[in-house]
Amino acid sequence: MLAQLANKFRMPQITAQLNYLRISPRKVRAIAGLLKGLDVDSAKAQLRYLAKRPARPFLKLLDSAVANARHNSGLEQDYLYIKEITVNEGMKLKRYKPKGFGLSMPIQKKTSHIKIVLDEMPEPERKKKEKMLAKAPKLEVKKEESKEEKGLKAEEKSVKEQKTKTRKETGKALKRGAFGGVRTLGRRLFRRKSI
Repeated sequence: MLAQLANKFRMPQITAQLNYLRISPRKVRAIAGLLKGLDVDSAKAQLRYLAKRPARPFLKLLDSAVANARHNSGLEQDYLYIKEITVNEGMKLKRYKPKGFGLSMPIQKKTSHIKIVLDEMPEPERKKKEKMLAKAPKLEVKKEESKEEKGLKAEEKSVKEQKTKTRKETGKALKRGAFGGVRTLGRRLFRRKSI
């Protein structure tokens, strides 16, 4: 009886699912293992700098799960963690590649289904997270630039314009054959029928 009441008032699980991702499940599971048990913020940070192909779809899926939590259950992103990730094999696209002696060899292009389940942090971990957020440095608002800084930027801009102007002029001179005709000499030397 008590178990039924507990299930009745328990928060529904927050899920998001991605079907038919055109990456093999073995490659996707490598990333899923990294993320399981992490809080949402650190999982996003991991995915942003991960140089694997499934990282971008995972990031989008995680964003979708967080949006589901915010919209459907009214939960904050700061206190969510990845409870479980399941990666299942989807259907295989069957293709064929020609081989020697007129044979054709089968190719299986595998797909995967990913499901993310988010949950709220338990109370002790939640308190730790609140302390960390309180200690985190606040971002400062950008100050207005002083007259000296504006003057320096204007000087830098004029110097850049001058450099680009001189580059253009030297480029034109090289095309005309100035400076000893370096460009024209090179063209003559490396032309096939010049000599």
